Amino acid sequence: LVEMYARSGKYLEARRLFDLMRNRDELTYTSMIAGYGMQGEGRGALKLFEEMNKFQIKPDDVTMVVVLSAYSHCGLVFEGEMVFKEMYSVYDFNKYLLIWYSPVEMYARSGKYLEVRSLFDLMRNRDELTYTSMIAGYGMQGEGRGALKLFEEMNKFQIKPDDVTMVVVLSAYSHCRLVFEGEMVFKEMHSVYDCYITMREDFNKYLLIWYSLVEMYARSGKYLEARRLFDLMRNRDELTYTSMIAGYGMQGEGRGALKLFEEMNKFQIKPDDVTMVVVLSAYSHCGLVFEGEMVFKEMYSVYGIIPRLERFDCMVDLYGRAGFLSKAKEIISRMPYRPSTALWATLLGDCWIGNTEVGILAAEKLLEMGPENSGYYVLIAYLYATAGCWDKLAKARIFIRD
Repeated sequence: LVEMYARSGKYLEARRLFDLMRNRDELTYTSMIAGYGMQGEGRGALKLFEEMNKFQIKPDDVTMVVVLSAYSHCGLVFEGEMVFKEMYSVYDFNKYLLIWYSPVEMYARSGKYLEVRSLFDLMRNRDELTYTSMIAGYGMQGEGRGALKLFEEMNKFQIKPDDVTMVVVLSAYSHCRLVFEGEMVFKEMHSVYDCYITMREDFNKYLLIWYSLVEMYARSGKYLEARRLFDLMRNRDELTYTSMIAGYGMQGEGRGALKLFEEMNKFQIKPDDVTMVVVLSAYSHCGLVFEGEMVFKEMYSVYGIIPRLERFDCMVDLYGRAGFLSKAKEIISRMPYRPSTALWATLLGDCWIGNTEVGILAAEKLLEMGPENSGYYVLIAYLYATAGCWDKLAKARIFIRD
């Protein structure tokens, strides 16, 4: 009964029953600690674990996994580290591979990849879970080459990656600088990942893997390769379409982005909020003002998406890039949000040539907000110099100096 309540997230009811129990064992404590962990109540989990030690109830390997996972998910790295060190002196960890996985995950989540690596090197046995956590840790730190080396090591020891491993690998290289370092690095990644996935039939059912690979190519500007894989996919969702549209947008291929968005509607794949940002950004960079206006109007009426501040940023950029500065100013005045510094900076950046009146307004609004981004003051100074506002330029230079 305690476990039932704990698993369903009703940890208060679980605790009430737990307090009524005369006898408690490691199973009951494990269920309660897991319940607290799922609710993000790391301190409660810690207190229960201390209570176990107080009553000399010896935790088993499952208990230790639950304890470390609770600390990992709650960000209590120091407490988890203390528990782990105590565990290490008591348990033969090499018998319990799952216990190793928990501290590795804990350190990886907190960004302490050096500590992760030291633990990883101590392990006699490693499986795909441990490698996946390690690769994810390197990816979060932008250590793409370290992640690549670990994946090659997996293949060397014939440890078969699962779908989660492949998603982590591809996401790591998609989000770190590795994909932008040159054609040789790109070809190396292509030979490892593209062939590995496209030649394995059992990976066709894992849509997230295909999405990660398409995203990797799209982010690196290889939209032709991204499109080739996209066309090979049996199933597509809003994530995959969003990555492809972003890829076309980055290459200035607005018509291609528009065609993909129309295809999404044709197949009744509902775009999400992120998709709408990518679509508007693509139209903005390609000067497709009419198309952008239509999409913005349909966000709520057709797709039921309430436009957030970032969507208005996209519209201001769309109008500003096309030279419709009065429209950009109008949408700022009508939107239901307080303009951000980034929004005024966007408008200011589009006023370098042309409407200095709107640019001066944006510059004044930025100065009122006192942004910490020094680049904004450079924009302001440039605008004042263009408009011949020498007194204001002198003040802007003081801000830049400070």
